[in-house]
Amino acid sequence: MKKHLFLTGEKQVGKTTAIEKFLEMWPGEVAGFVTRSQVDQQGRRVYVCSPDGKRKMEAVHFTTPEHKEPCDPRAFEGLAVELLRQSARPGCVTLMDELGFMESGIRPFTQAVLERLALPWPVLGVLRLEDNPFLRSVAEHPMVRVVMVTKENRDKLPRLLYQYYTTEDDWPEE
Repeated sequence: MKKHLFLTGEKQVGKTTAIEKFLEMWPGEVAGFVTRSQVDQQGRRVYVCSPDGKRKMEAVHFTTPEHKEPCDPRAFEGLAVELLRQSARPGCVTLMDELGFMESGIRPFTQAVLERLALPWPVLGVLRLEDNPFLRSVAEHPMVRVVMVTKENRDKLPRLLYQYYTTEDDWPEE
């Protein structure tokens, strides 16, 4: 049985919402990282955060949707790597929401992700629906199953995620 699940699908289809609803049911510990957007007068900012929101670091600041500044690697080289390494323990689900283009060229981060995937404790994450060598290496990892989120299956995903992580059942075939 593959231990780690990554949700993928079109933008705004409900990947993160499914994870948030699963976490409302989850009785155990949660660690790892999430990326969150915030819009202010200067534009859109993206942060790397701990799942509880107590620790965060700005990863990138977009002044407009068309003008994307490069990712500040310190958020991924430092905080995200630290959060991933602290998450590797029994009884804990590690969140990786989300993996995409911004951090795909940051070697310390990509290495920490792949190291964490090699460990037996569960990972739940989101993969952007795009193609690059880093995302392929995650999707093709022998302990990873990728689940396509659609409008048709998104409402039942939280329950399926809970069942998957609390029983010995494998992921149901679609």
